[in-house]
Amino acid sequence: MTAIAPADCAGRTRLLILQSTPFCNIACEYCYLPNRDNRHRMPFDIVESAVRFVFENSLAAPDFTIVWHSGEPLVLPVDWYRQAFASASRGAPAGANLPHSVQTNGMLVDQEWCRFFLDHSVRVGVSLDGPAWLHDSRRRTRSGKGTHARVMHGIDTLRRNNVPFHVICVVGAKTLDAVDELCEFFIAEGIRDIGFNIEEIEGVNRSSTLQQSDIDNRFRHFFRRLLDRAQIANQPLAVREREELLATLRHPSFGRLARNSQNEPFGFISVSSRGGLYTFSPELAGLADPRYGDMAVAQLPSADLATILAGPVFRHIWSDIEAGTAMCRQSCPYFDLCLGGAPVNKLFELGTFAGSETLHCRLSHQAIADTVLLELETSLNSNKATACT
Repeated sequence: MTAIAPADCAGRTRLLILQSTPFCNIACEYCYLPNRDNRHRMPFDIVESAVRFVFENSLAAPDFTIVWHSGEPLVLPVDWYRQAFASASRGAPAGANLPHSVQTNGMLVDQEWCRFFLDHSVRVGVSLDGPAWLHDSRRRTRSGKGTHARVMHGIDTLRRNNVPFHVICVVGAKTLDAVDELCEFFIAEGIRDIGFNIEEIEGVNRSSTLQQSDIDNRFRHFFRRLLDRAQIANQPLAVREREELLATLRHPSFGRLARNSQNEPFGFISVSSRGGLYTFSPELAGLADPRYGDMAVAQLPSADLATILAGPVFRHIWSDIEAGTAMCRQSCPYFDLCLGGAPVNKLFELGTFAGSETLHCRLSHQAIADTVLLELETSLNSNKATACT
């Protein structure tokens, strides 16, 4: 196991994910989170101490961002976030730039929220799984009703107020057969910035509709058609997965990187509403496992980085994550594109962090990489043919 000292973590933390509350106002069938009935609110001193932990240990990367996620953040009132943002600022050095982002189901967005987002330049992500029939089949209220109409009302409110936003769409088995309808919906709605998450096996969600024998080919066909439709739209769709892969290929250190932000200590930091501090995959926050127990590496406000790195919880998790990353490096031809995958998917698909290939990596990394690279090759060959005529 590679020894890690506090100085080794300097400048690594890209995201600080804060769980303002575990509570969620809806019941998505693929949600991985436990405790969605819990209405606990993160104390403001935990917000302040989380930010202070990052800056006092020089962890913040150049693109450091605070993300409000896990549960539905907007179930808490705007006034709570005014105080929370002020608390975050108190934890940072004077003059520090503290960008904030929020991931929401969009149902509670109103004029007051839009003013707050604009006043604080909050980056907004909305969860939307496409047209109503598809979205409502999986994202329902606690009483079983569809949520699509209310989400679209929230999106319309964002647009009327000129609040920029992006969309995250979860892809399940039904989505694969509806790629044209999905693209037509997003194009018609003027939604141009979209990320596609596969339906994952993690947390309390122990199965996925993508667990099918022919899923690799079906997913590749889906994503190839998605990219085709995205590029020929009057205003092309920005598909997050395509843009991220191209950014990886353009990175000046491509081919020489050893880890990604999910398997690198303190690349990401997550904090539960009660102050539990987690690193590695953000989805680990609040989860437990028979092999690793409660995976919090410390408790705020008293967390100490040197103590964490020397502690048994961190060392157990890190040893197995590092072993799993080494397995990927040795066996997978896609390693330079994903840098060892996501520990949370290894844990819940394979039962350990010390593993390699998962359904998640086959679809979200391998299939997407092959599809995007084929698109690039086709485009280059077309350009060469044009140049020769």
